[in-house]
Amino acid sequence: MTANFKNLSRLSVGTIALLSTPAFAQADPDGPPPYDPGEIIVTATKRETTLQDTPMAISVVSGDEIAARGQNSIEDVLKNVGGVQLQNFAQGAQIYIRGIGSSIDPGFADPSVALMVDGIYNGRTESVQSGGYDISRVEVARGPQGTLYGRNANGGVVNVITNDPQTDAMGMGARITAGNYGLVRGEGMVNVPLSEMFAIRLAGFREVRDGYIDDGSNDSDKWGLRGKLLLQPSDALRVVFKAEIYKAREVGQNTVPVPGSGDYPAGSPFNNLGIFPPPFLTSNFNPPLAFATNPPVCPGSPFVGCAPQARFPNGWEQANPGNPWSNNPEHAPGFSNRDSETYSADIQADLGFATLTVLPAYSINKSELASNYLFGTLMGPYTSVPVKTTYKSVEARIASNGDGPLTYVAGVYYLKTKSEGVQVLASNMSLEGNPFTLGNVPQPSETIAGFGQLTYALTDRFRLTGGIRFSQDKIRQEYTFQMPGADQADLQGLTTYGYDNKQSSTLYKAGFEFDVAPQSLLYGHVASGFKQGGVNVTAPPVEFNPEKLTSFELGLKNQFLDNRITLNLAGFYYKYKNYQYSAPLTLPLAGATIGGVAQTYSFFGVVQNAGSTDVYGVEAEGEFRPWRGGRLSASINYLNAKYGQACLGSNPFTDGPGTVPDAGCPAGFVHSLTDKQIQNSPKWSGTAGFSQDFDIGPDTLTFGVNTRWSSSYFVSPEQFLPGAKQKSYTVTNARVRYSVQDDRYAVSLWANNLEKNAQTTGLFPLYRRFVSEPRTYGVTLEISY
Repeated sequence: MTANFKNLSRLSVGTIALLSTPAFAQADPDGPPPYDPGEIIVTATKRETTLQDTPMAISVVSGDEIAARGQNSIEDVLKNVGGVQLQNFAQGAQIYIRGIGSSIDPGFADPSVALMVDGIYNGRTESVQSGGYDISRVEVARGPQGTLYGRNANGGVVNVITNDPQTDAMGMGARITAGNYGLVRGEGMVNVPLSEMFAIRLAGFREVRDGYIDDGSNDSDKWGLRGKLLLQPSDALRVVFKAEIYKAREVGQNTVPVPGSGDYPAGSPFNNLGIFPPPFLTSNFNPPLAFATNPPVCPGSPFVGCAPQARFPNGWEQANPGNPWSNNPEHAPGFSNRDSETYSADIQADLGFATLTVLPAYSINKSELASNYLFGTLMGPYTSVPVKTTYKSVEARIASNGDGPLTYVAGVYYLKTKSEGVQVLASNMSLEGNPFTLGNVPQPSETIAGFGQLTYALTDRFRLTGGIRFSQDKIRQEYTFQMPGADQADLQGLTTYGYDNKQSSTLYKAGFEFDVAPQSLLYGHVASGFKQGGVNVTAPPVEFNPEKLTSFELGLKNQFLDNRITLNLAGFYYKYKNYQYSAPLTLPLAGATIGGVAQTYSFFGVVQNAGSTDVYGVEAEGEFRPWRGGRLSASINYLNAKYGQACLGSNPFTDGPGTVPDAGCPAGFVHSLTDKQIQNSPKWSGTAGFSQDFDIGPDTLTFGVNTRWSSSYFVSPEQFLPGAKQKSYTVTNARVRYSVQDDRYAVSLWANNLEKNAQTTGLFPLYRRFVSEPRTYGVTLEISY
């Protein structure tokens, strides 16, 4: 049986209906039983399979659920997926799955979770916060997916599939949302069939919102536009061209004070001085404190007896004390500009025995940030450095057709990445008070890979799977270092420095599938993952090693009682080597001397490797449709994720000369991470939801509520910092939706974070943190034709 692209297109898009259809609408009288959710098509294996027949732990969120819950970005969607954690950074949100993620700027190290949009990879974390509009579904595949997706998928893969044009019907839809914090969001879609062979689909959104923080930061001012053209001259050829643009002109994120910001930990050199922030920030004082002279210069007020006076005796003083979304005036927000363009094609040709797919793509990402999340305006005016990153990629693969005993997918992949502009421009001082600058200009990187995966049915119920991927990755970076007044002869030739890294990897997967019963699938596999090493922006640069992961997973997928109950279970065990984490470290400053005195610097984020470690856990995800229109869903996740042998260096803001190093730490290191919980890895977490449809004549009224809960976890490797531990919490969302005339018109009321809980999503020393959204609510109007 060969592929029929017209039917496949209708199935993959039509299985999860478009813009305005409620997620749990009344069943068609001629369709499946009212309790049957129907088959959900996924493409995580780069073949179209049903969710329950896919032998991996995977969660799917339909576009209808995204709309019904008022979720306006991929980040919003992922927050409600079991086993997933998000960490905020200046560059955007980083994704963690089963404790595997990256706290490192993507300019220096790959993300650990691959984000794919319509089959195209984008390594920039900004993509997670872009507009989620006109989406068919979001697939979250947990566990390493290296065989099919390469080096950047140790934690898993997030597949975002947007809606394709359709040739069989004219369609239009619009959605307008208004909410608190001045939220106004509009979305629109039009699908125009030009003939039986051609169709165009245009979709876009515009969103503006005031800031969640009282200084105006964490606002929204963005828009996006996507156009798709479908060419389908025959059932044997289908081509979709896509062009997409996204722009954001926002105040952007900002950090807020951690509660209790004036109370330094025991052992801190500033704990007994009553000084906040510490005198390390010489610009805090007028006149400045002079560290480089001996004895120190104390010209008078505000110094008494050579001791600086407390500028902030009570810590950072918020405009609204005690409010998690209130800031202090010393951390005025800057701005954040982000732009992206993507041009791609999805070419599918039926060869009879197999389907050939070719995915060429070109994308441009531009970002410009002006802010200082740690020091605020205390270090002077904000500066910005625009960065432009381009991705050129092409993937070509063939996937077998038919339902014979052998199914397979095989292909080649090429990616070239280039950055323009100074990725990081760090202006700092040595511990002796001498200024220096350090810049990083990433050069083009390149990846080429070949991959294949096949499944063979030994019997009608038992199948074996094997896969392999060969990859070669190249990166290059250049650095500049300047230190006025230093003896250039002592800089070891490191005023400029070039770094080249070429790494090859072989990834594999081997597994089995067994149909325990007609609707019960038992599967197991062993798979490997690889994440490239790199170099830190230090002087001299310090390398870090690649990560290597071997995963063992056993799962069971079930449906019972005429598909009223779906219950999926999975257990996993990871052998992890060289886990990459970022933390401050004090290092010699390129051998520089001034007047014969060695200069040093500290508090640069340095990527380091932990020793070998084990990560394991158990997951359960289920859904129950007990009666017509009712739906119960839940997930629960147990995770044991701990660091291998690892230690942190001294932190100049919290550690003094008298700080006693932890046992097992080598010279120059103070705090041990060995056997401690990996960041963003709660031991217990889960989700729960309920929705109910009520038929009111031809109309439908839907009530829904869902909650996410988590036990405590750390948001930073520096677990000793105040605020590093996020306490256990719940976040509950609710919605009510009324639709009329077969969903041609609908109105929804929604509210998120009913508890008004604030979670720490990123942490800095000096009692600074990123914080999650407050309680939000609003109304959405929908219309479709």
